Amino acid sequence: MRKRVVANLVAAQVSFFFFLLIAVFMTTGAFQRNHGLSFYGEHWSTAVPYGSGFVVCCYFLVNAASLLPKSDRRLRTLSVLLRVLAALMLSVLLTPDTVNSVFNLSHTIASAVLFLYELSFATWLALRCYGDRVIWLLIALQLAAAVLAMLSDVHVVPYLSEGILFFQLLFSTLLNYSVSRFLRGLLPETTVTTSERPA
Repeated sequence: MRKRVVANLVAAQVSFFFFLLIAVFMTTGAFQRNHGLSFYGEHWSTAVPYGSGFVVCCYFLVNAASLLPKSDRRLRTLSVLLRVLAALMLSVLLTPDTVNSVFNLSHTIASAVLFLYELSFATWLALRCYGDRVIWLLIALQLAAAVLAMLSDVHVVPYLSEGILFFQLLFSTLLNYSVSRFLRGLLPETTVTTSERPA
């Protein structure tokens, strides 16, 4: 069971960055114009791979959440957190900031909420992994990437896409690593069915 949950989380992150990489290979415009990765969702040439990355990632996140048993309060909480993460990612995808001022504001709010949520989620996981220094290091690096993105968003430095990309890479690494550790003591490797139990 634990391996299936973690495998879905890994598939979520790999699919997201795989499709993003396709979009980047098609054009590096987001990194040249200090626009942010949403640049790829606003141009027809890259919208399909960019959007596919979000949709496939969210599918695996929800699938991982659905595999978690409802018997334990901590597992129920993790399931809800993963579903909310998927919903927030879709809200960013569905609010392209070049449509009009309303969409621009909605996209800015959705992106900020996603950033704060991922930091909060990471902290929640760190507190439940009992002081794992690797997780806290990843959170510190996430904060540094977030600061870089924020400074770029107000045009202090021109590294918005880089900041967002590093932030998401760090969060993805933290999510897979910490959930695996978190579930180690809560879920067995396999679930024994009734027919498999000894008489």
